[in-house]
Amino acid sequence: MAKKDKSKKTNSPQSSATGGYLYTQQAEQAFIKFLTRMPDIDEVLRKAGVSRNRLSILMYDDEIYQCVEKRQDKLESSPFRLEPNDSTASKILADELRKWWSELVLGAQNARWYGYSVIEAVYDQTATHFEGAIITPYVGWKWVGVKPMQWFEPKNDGRLILGQNYNDQRRDIECDQKLKYFLTQCKPSYENPYGEALFSRLYWLHFFKNGTHKMWAKYVERFGNPLLVGKTAHGVEAMLKALLNAHAQSVLSINSADSVEAISNSQNGSGAFESFDKKIERSIQKVILGQTLTSSTDGGGSRALGEVHLEVQNNKVNADIRMITSTMQALVDALCYINGWDRHKIIIGDEKSLNIDKAGRDEKIKNAGANLTSQYFLREYGLQEGDVADTPQALPVKQFRALPNSSFSFAADVRKLSPHQKEVEELTDAQGTLNLLNQNQIVELIKQSESPEALAFNLQKLIPNASKTEFTANLERALYAGDVLGYVLSSGG
Repeated sequence: MAKKDKSKKTNSPQSSATGGYLYTQQAEQAFIKFLTRMPDIDEVLRKAGVSRNRLSILMYDDEIYQCVEKRQDKLESSPFRLEPNDSTASKILADELRKWWSELVLGAQNARWYGYSVIEAVYDQTATHFEGAIITPYVGWKWVGVKPMQWFEPKNDGRLILGQNYNDQRRDIECDQKLKYFLTQCKPSYENPYGEALFSRLYWLHFFKNGTHKMWAKYVERFGNPLLVGKTAHGVEAMLKALLNAHAQSVLSINSADSVEAISNSQNGSGAFESFDKKIERSIQKVILGQTLTSSTDGGGSRALGEVHLEVQNNKVNADIRMITSTMQALVDALCYINGWDRHKIIIGDEKSLNIDKAGRDEKIKNAGANLTSQYFLREYGLQEGDVADTPQALPVKQFRALPNSSFSFAADVRKLSPHQKEVEELTDAQGTLNLLNQNQIVELIKQSESPEALAFNLQKLIPNASKTEFTANLERALYAGDVLGYVLSSGG
């Protein structure tokens, strides 16, 4: 009788019990985690039994993909600027943003479709920036992209948890949202930290659309070709084979005793299918774009209708910009913090562009006599310090205003000019060089004249060859001097 080999080792009861305890403990922890996990309160996902990450299958729908891409293209083409923008750090930040712009804005926009998205940044400590002959080393991005959303769990207190199955520590860890991970949420709440997923509103539309297309394909396959009915007195099997061959060859040969009748569906149901399919496409466009003027004008169109639809579309894009701005700002702040730079503010879109209505209103206010300050332009038009120069107030031009207050005015009596006409005459600069009398000649002329008429007569004899302009200029100077001297003499007497 052969003996048993005692060298073979068997598992001891203690090790078996220990292994079972570990498996039991892991199962208990997984069960407790499942019970304590924040439930997804999205009603559509709960009824459909679909997880949020599985909503990505909707992007394979042609209509949904076209509408989503329309919003993505609009957001991706939005301009951005940094403030301040006159330093080396701002140039480096702008270069990094331009390099990874598509990954950043589209990754953050995924929160609109799925409720939340997480972007991870991997840094490069050996990055360099060249500006002419100046080389500036800095810490830049080696890779920036979207991580699978099912790896993470947003909490209602603002924390972001990375699952134990997706890290090397084999436990749930809290993510660093300052430098490493950047969370974007769409309309989160305390009850629903996962955010509002727009794709969940499209799930049933996508479901019924696919079902309708499958049904229509079977319908066309069934009734696309007419149904052949044959009558024969010789043999049913032979007629059946002949009808099958007729479907494949479109030719049938029978004798005079047999007959074949083609039956087709007069009501093929295409109208009902087209109506239902159009209804679903319009609903998809309304949910994603907020309007239905995408590939048709709904039976008619006008410029006003197009402007309204464009305005709705721009409102959607502006909402996406507001949603991703905080994430983009966090990414910029991370680079500034690592490199020790001053904080830079990123502005996406043309939110401070010239408002035509406001500019027209300000122009009317300015023409009405109101002086708008530089602080107003900085606040209302988004300008920076130094963009608006403080124009010094022009000193008032001293003009003679004592004549109307004197007992009489020689200029007004002789020429009968209104104050406005006199001002035009004084300010006219389109004249050539004038030969004017000096002060002594004017004083002597006044002494020889007892009235304005005598003054004009004596001046004509003094400068007989003077032009009309020169004579007028010298006469006004003499009348002005005579008015002042007469006022002084009268007050002195």
